[in-house]
Amino acid sequence: MNATSNLGGRVSALAAALVSVATIPALAAVAPLSPAELKKQASDVVTGSVVEVTSKTQKSEIEKAKGIHHDRIYTIRIKVEAVTKGAGVKVGSEIEVLAWRPSTRIPPLPGPQGHESIPQKGDKAVFYLRAKGKKQFEPLLPNGIELVGLKP
Repeated sequence: MNATSNLGGRVSALAAALVSVATIPALAAVAPLSPAELKKQASDVVTGSVVEVTSKTQKSEIEKAKGIHHDRIYTIRIKVEAVTKGAGVKVGSEIEVLAWRPSTRIPPLPGPQGHESIPQKGDKAVFYLRAKGKKQFEPLLPNGIELVGLKP
């Protein structure tokens, strides 16, 4: 084997390693947003009481890698008590918020882990939202739902 072909193999291996390392941040979990970033990025910020929470497991729309990937999708119905940002939501109205968490990852992969907090019926929370339809919204990832009145 000559030195030129050996050097070419090493350069190819180094290039492949650099490409692998460069893609790691894209696969990592989403870092929590600061309070200022939550307010800035949200189209709507509302406080409300949870009327109902339902969930279903479905094929992941987030994870596109080969394997078996399912997410649990939560539909959270909220009675709006206060609106601090946005014009599309009125106090006293009910809206739907769609949140998610990974349910199955085979093979296990790093990546977004969904929403940190999923409220239960009767909970009060502040929701930092993006409009997904006229009365349907999604919270910012990962900390766009802040439970109110719970002790740490």
